[in-house]
Amino acid sequence: MNGHLHLIPSTPPRLHLTSLSPTFLSFPPAPCPHPPPHGPHPRLPLRSVAVAAAADPRAAHAAAVKSGALGPSSDARTANAVMCAYLRVGRLGDARDVFDWMPARDAASYSALISGYARLAGGSGSVTATVASAELLGRMRLADGLLPTEYTFVGLFTACARRGNPRLGTQVHALAAKSGHSSLLLVANAILGMYVKCGRFGDAMRAFDGMDRRDVSSWNAVLAGLVELGRHDEAFEMFGEMRASGNVRADRFSLSALLTAAGEGVGQLQGEAVHALSFKSGLETDLSVGNALIGFYAEHGASVEDVVSVFQRMPVKDVISWTGLLNGYMEFGLVDMALDVFERMPQRNFVTYNAVLTGFCRNKEGVRATFAKKAGLRGLGLFRQMVEDGLEISDVTVTGVLNACAIAADRKVSEQVHAFVIKCGCVSSPWSDAALIDMCIKCGRSGDAHLLFEQWQHEESFHIAWNSLLLASVRGGEYEKALSTFLQMFRSSGAEFIDEFMLTSVLGVCGSLGFAELGKQMHTFAAKSGLLSARGVGNAIISMYGKCGELKDAISLFERMSCRDLVSWNAMITAHLLLHQGDDILKIWSEMERSMVRPDSITFLLVISACSHTSSDSTDKCRKLFLSMPSTYGIEPAMEHYAAFVYVLGCWGRFDEAEQLIGGMPLQPGALVWRSLLDSCSKHSNMAVRRRAMKHLLALEPQDPSTYVLTSNLLSESARWRSSENTRLEMYEKGMRKIPARSWTFHGNMVHSFFARDKSHPQSRDIYAGLDVLILECIKAGYEPDTTFVLHDVEEYQKRHFLMYHSMKLASMYGLLMAGPGQTIRVVKNIRMCGDCHSFLEHASAATGKVISVRDSSGFHIFRGGKCSCSQ
Repeated sequence: MNGHLHLIPSTPPRLHLTSLSPTFLSFPPAPCPHPPPHGPHPRLPLRSVAVAAAADPRAAHAAAVKSGALGPSSDARTANAVMCAYLRVGRLGDARDVFDWMPARDAASYSALISGYARLAGGSGSVTATVASAELLGRMRLADGLLPTEYTFVGLFTACARRGNPRLGTQVHALAAKSGHSSLLLVANAILGMYVKCGRFGDAMRAFDGMDRRDVSSWNAVLAGLVELGRHDEAFEMFGEMRASGNVRADRFSLSALLTAAGEGVGQLQGEAVHALSFKSGLETDLSVGNALIGFYAEHGASVEDVVSVFQRMPVKDVISWTGLLNGYMEFGLVDMALDVFERMPQRNFVTYNAVLTGFCRNKEGVRATFAKKAGLRGLGLFRQMVEDGLEISDVTVTGVLNACAIAADRKVSEQVHAFVIKCGCVSSPWSDAALIDMCIKCGRSGDAHLLFEQWQHEESFHIAWNSLLLASVRGGEYEKALSTFLQMFRSSGAEFIDEFMLTSVLGVCGSLGFAELGKQMHTFAAKSGLLSARGVGNAIISMYGKCGELKDAISLFERMSCRDLVSWNAMITAHLLLHQGDDILKIWSEMERSMVRPDSITFLLVISACSHTSSDSTDKCRKLFLSMPSTYGIEPAMEHYAAFVYVLGCWGRFDEAEQLIGGMPLQPGALVWRSLLDSCSKHSNMAVRRRAMKHLLALEPQDPSTYVLTSNLLSESARWRSSENTRLEMYEKGMRKIPARSWTFHGNMVHSFFARDKSHPQSRDIYAGLDVLILECIKAGYEPDTTFVLHDVEEYQKRHFLMYHSMKLASMYGLLMAGPGQTIRVVKNIRMCGDCHSFLEHASAATGKVISVRDSSGFHIFRGGKCSCSQ
């Protein structure tokens, strides 16, 4: 009998309900077997049986059988005492055996066993709690002719609540109302709790409104339901009504629910008010209230000291208290202090380990796998320790370790963890499966990620998985693929899945591609859906308009924003910088200073870079900005700031000062600095500086393909063709490839891409024919192809052929063919546009009367009437 005492024979199989009806009919009486024979031992009195049962239920059961206290003529009280003793120690099977053997049962027998099923029965057992409870109720009424008591109903409602069976709960409610028990406060509270736990909050409120009398448990049930549903403001309103009723005082459960509401939703002021109330009512030192306060201050405290203060004042602490303190340190980024708490904890459970694992991921420490003093392992090592210690691996654990793998970005480890998750049979959940896809993507297993998504079954986290696939393309610079993923998702699922995070990602893709039309549609969607009020979305829209060259729209949205942050200002500066409007940027900087907006390192990088695009020499202003970083704002200049300053000095021809700045840097000048000096030489033909910069760059980045290309170009410009070709050959032999020049434009909500001499486009014949005609028209107007931009040792006619079909010219020609009246042609190039294409587009804008907007790696060039906005 699986460890049970063999003191009574097996009983016939118990009946199972296959369907439930309000009357609970058709329950034949269960046969009662004969008790085992017993010797002439004297009967034990009931009090002795109860005392013995409390100490050792199995021994008491045996003694009662041997003494005859449990016999054919014994009443139910002795058997009830033994049965309840089994239930107290969690031996539901033994309790049921005693119940089935009992020659006589009373209402207490049924009520006790029903309550036992509610508390102890597992959902995957041979008989579920609700079915067993319904069976017992039917037998009680029909076989033994007993009427349910209030305790019977409480047990039944508890079983329905814990097993999530509102159908049976509604039937039992009807029976309780018919018998008059539903008016009893104990039963009414059980009804209320059942509806709340089963997610039937409307029914719960109807039951609550119909109660003649309420106690604190009644109010607490409703408060818990509102918090569970995320209706935090309503929870505080309900608490106000509770206090206004005048005859109910808040208890620890009330305050704990309110602190949860404050932590999850309404915020710091309400939580602090609840804290004050707990102090006033003397409940601050209660264990559950203290734990709730720790959780609240971990989320909303001004510092970790708020958490520590509550913890230290608690007279009694449990594992939840210690775990809350640990989580508080993790929330404030104090990982080592959290580990110190972990070491000192008197006991730990799997929740503690999960808190540490989640904290590591939150603080980006999933990559560490070393012991921290005597405590558990960081990141993936912690998970290994959990497995070795045999701790429970929950959904939270699996999600945490998958996130740690994603941070570590180790393909081999991710495959091992993935295999373990499958092997150990971890239950699939919406959040762990979404984390699994994210891990595969970040560990370079995009193929596995797409296979997992094809088998997706979770509606709750569908948008999260889609987001992961979308962001994978964005991170890899595959913006067209990201756009295709989004549009596919939109067609299959509509707009419901678009949240603030996804909308921000899509706006970023539109900006990176320069796809203004789709960006404007996303702006409209944000306004209609209410997401425009989110500051992050507003900032993303400003950034998108800036990257698409729509400066007026960017400024308009910026001026309408009710609340701007530093990101908003940086986005505006970036929008002007892309259009080379340095003077306007310096005005924005002055406005920021007047508005007391504190800049960050990104702001300084942008404003310093803007000094190379002013109408007059602004090196003095740039120098002042650069020197104010550490002295006024406490920001130490990084390599990027030195590189930007060097470029500004070079652009204004101050090469001596630029080289002096490089020589006096407190850190070793990197390739970025020398590349900036090299780029600035293009505005002032200074071959001596250019050669020195090239020499340093070659020494610092010998394996960078762009370094080989720069060297080859330099040799070509000096007509050292053989050396140039050898340099390029060496690059290819080492397996290095330069980024191919690519240009794209937009038509029909599609991206149309072109490479040099590309004929893969379906309309390539029309494009080439139109381009040949346009080139002739431009030549008539004064355009002269500049073959010095062809850095190959070929005949002049071949150079002209190479030059005529650059990707920029092909994309622009397609845009001109497809553009309607008054429509601007928008072209984006992934690298800097060559001088010949720049000259050609100036003439093309005059010949066609069209505005051609080009964005290359240096920013925007707006060609209108034969002139470019960059004034080159």
